Amino acid sequence: MTGDMHFQATYSRMIARELQLDTSGLGELLAGTSLTPGHLFQLDQQISAQDQYTIIHNGLRLSGNPAFGLQLGSRLHVSAHGTLGIAISTAANLRESFQAVARFHNLRAQFIRLDYRDEGSRYEVNLRLQVPMDAVGLFLMEAMVASTQWNIEFVLGRRVAETIIELGYPPPDHAARYAEYLHGQFSFGHDSTRISLPAALLDTPNPFRDDEAFAQAMLQCERMAAALRPKERWSERVSTVLQQHPGQLWTLTEVAAVFNISARSLIRHLQSEGSCYQAVLDAELHRQALLHFESPRHTVASVAATLGYQDVSAFRRAFKRWAGQTPQAWLASRRR
Repeated sequence: MTGDMHFQATYSRMIARELQLDTSGLGELLAGTSLTPGHLFQLDQQISAQDQYTIIHNGLRLSGNPAFGLQLGSRLHVSAHGTLGIAISTAANLRESFQAVARFHNLRAQFIRLDYRDEGSRYEVNLRLQVPMDAVGLFLMEAMVASTQWNIEFVLGRRVAETIIELGYPPPDHAARYAEYLHGQFSFGHDSTRISLPAALLDTPNPFRDDEAFAQAMLQCERMAAALRPKERWSERVSTVLQQHPGQLWTLTEVAAVFNISARSLIRHLQSEGSCYQAVLDAELHRQALLHFESPRHTVASVAATLGYQDVSAFRRAFKRWAGQTPQAWLASRRR
């Protein structure tokens, strides 16, 4: 795992609880790490990537269950995700819940990247593992897939069989166990892992909606994220804002307001890094355009609309500036 990656101790506590470990068992779970049982029960304790890898490896051995990732993920109540879990569970609907996760999932799950795409009649959640797909990586992916399904069903207030789950890896030895935990259609061997569901479900009212609790949770998440931002370059911080609001063509002034600074100050910050706002905006829009063009269901017009362009010709001109060729020429070169 990446050395600078950290995990919340909450999830290791959940592993210990799911395994019903006594004091001796906790010692076995933590064997080979720098942690003691007391560390697991400290508030806001973070665990290094190497220690977390060892804990998961030990947990798989102690469970004797190759499907332990699916088992754990299916029992991860949204409250296990801390403040972000509060935002997920109190959002007005699934759309707002997804938007909260898109903005702040890195506070809880640095091991995976989530991309959300509107594919017309269906909405996709793409899960891209940021660690090797070994036994521990498979555990993390299985736990994330099962947990995402749980969160969707919590917000909708019912079991959801309309999901289509495409798994970006071959069937594991315990593939037959997947039907015990996944409620929709699922299949293995795809180029990436994604969960899709009918787009019409996005606006279904959440029976646990609480606007005040949601606003407070989002504010707290923003504060937690802000504490991490000083380590980032300003160009990276601006890119993050643009990634969190796909489909909206932000102006320099609007982005500066997010950081509570003037547009002139943001210009100076970016200039100190040898960059400018237009370059950062172009790079992010170019990245998003290429991501959408991966889907054969997208056309030049639909990608333009998805990115926030009201004029397709303006998107074509922008894409030629980014890629040195028109979208049609770029697509044709990809299909040769």
